[in-house]
Amino acid sequence: MSTQMPNLWSFRWRSRLGLAVVLFLLYGAINVLASVFVPLSLQMNGAGGTGGALVLDSEADAMLIGRTLADLDRADPRLGAFLVSLMDTMCAYMMAFAIVHLGVTWFALRQGRAWALWVLLVGDLAIFPYYMVIGQTYARLGVSAAGGLPPLVVFAVIILAATVVGWFGLRQIPKSADAGVIQADV
Repeated sequence: MSTQMPNLWSFRWRSRLGLAVVLFLLYGAINVLASVFVPLSLQMNGAGGTGGALVLDSEADAMLIGRTLADLDRADPRLGAFLVSLMDTMCAYMMAFAIVHLGVTWFALRQGRAWALWVLLVGDLAIFPYYMVIGQTYARLGVSAAGGLPPLVVFAVIILAATVVGWFGLRQIPKSADAGVIQADV
């Protein structure tokens, strides 16, 4: 029995755990890309610079604030700058989350550590209660939040699929692997 940790080439990518790792890496990469693209776009083009939404979707956001983000930016540059700065801070935390998410996926889940699967699940699902509150806020002010649901549903599907596949994949690993001893051929 070997106590070596699997390297990139000995890890079984075509396994259930491999698929879970790929899905979690994909979700982390989406967060990295968004946390780079959104601030760049906003810094170059103002509050309406992403061409879409800041919170839910462009239509709901415009209904909530009473005008499009581009119109808001032109009419009130200070408020536009504030919204851009607010999004920059959100994206800063999103980047920090993405880096931790990718690290836990790559260094712990890929090595068969069961705790990593549950940390990823809870961490990834932590955004949903916040979006429920956001939806309630929009609804209280007479704005439907339904347009913001499709991306959230896609994220939920990725997260849940990765968790289910990962759970079945982890069940195939010898129990000693979760304690830090993993077979080189896993």
